[in-house]
Amino acid sequence: MEVTLMNRVVALFIVILVTCAFLIPGQTWAARGNQQAATNDAEGLGPQPPRPLLGSRFVVDRNGIVIDTKTGLQWFVGPDRDTNWHEAKVWVDSLTVDGGGWRMPSREEVKDLYRAGEGTENIDPLFKVSGGFVWTSETVGSSHAWGFCFDIGGDYWPRLTFSDTARAFAVRARK
Repeated sequence: MEVTLMNRVVALFIVILVTCAFLIPGQTWAARGNQQAATNDAEGLGPQPPRPLLGSRFVVDRNGIVIDTKTGLQWFVGPDRDTNWHEAKVWVDSLTVDGGGWRMPSREEVKDLYRAGEGTENIDPLFKVSGGFVWTSETVGSSHAWGFCFDIGGDYWPRLTFSDTARAFAVRARK
């Protein structure tokens, strides 16, 4: 009986130790995040950017902006609903998140997000979309525009009125 009680005491001690060592400092750091950024600014270092998860090139900041650590581009994902090209363009043009400066992405920029087998739509899960097609800024005449289909890994140019699984992304250079 004493061995069982001793095992329980040791187990409880380990749980407390792990909690103190890992969880509490993380909460304290989160609570002091603004203080840390202010300290960095005062030291001339500026706010420190979020770090990507191991194996990912993307991070999300506090405004929901997905930052591509490879290209330096910042992405903002539009509403997760079927969107035609005109709706996507109006949404991007009116976007003011984090000071604005957003535009529709090019074909090449969107293609660069494709990752076969990653997430549910072959794109990093940080983008949080359920539709597999993203509009680009590049039009074909007055009735079609290029987009990228993450489901199949290719680009094509449907009519501007197409909206089935189509989504709007906004992009800008790092501020």
